[in-house]
Amino acid sequence: MSARNRRTPRDAATDPALGRVDMPVLVRGEALPWFPFVAEGVHVKLCRANLTTGEMVLLIRAAPGSGLAAHYHHGVFASYTVAGRWRYLGSNWVAARGDVVVGPAGATQAFEAVGAEPAEAFVHLTGALEFRDDAGRTIGIESAETLHGRYLAHCALYGLDPIDVTRGLRG
Repeated sequence: MSARNRRTPRDAATDPALGRVDMPVLVRGEALPWFPFVAEGVHVKLCRANLTTGEMVLLIRAAPGSGLAAHYHHGVFASYTVAGRWRYLGSNWVAARGDVVVGPAGATQAFEAVGAEPAEAFVHLTGALEFRDDAGRTIGIESAETLHGRYLAHCALYGLDPIDVTRGLRG
């Protein structure tokens, strides 16, 4: 291809014939608050939420011995352990700092933080989490929309100016 016919990323981002191309968005983690999730000792920091597709990017922190009850993943998920150690109940492994866990849509598991320090992971989810009781009945669903609502409610409760965590995502 000749130099004259090559498009630069800037051209693609501004050329209406190509459609809108979202540019990467820097997320300043220190600007986002930790807020309680669905279990005692578990907090999340919502980095991005796509309210159209259900995609979520977040950090999760679990105090030692805490975790999440059985939940069904409606989409693919990937997590990178930032600190501490955690495991899925019934698994034969413990994830530690630097470990990556990838799971398919349709997976069901429960997790717990193990050891003396909190476990923290960066998580990317492409669908909702459906929490279930011991009989397999749905007791709650957490989605990009509900998690975004929790974030906004937390900001309102504590007088924080919310950051638009939906910016930069398209659906």
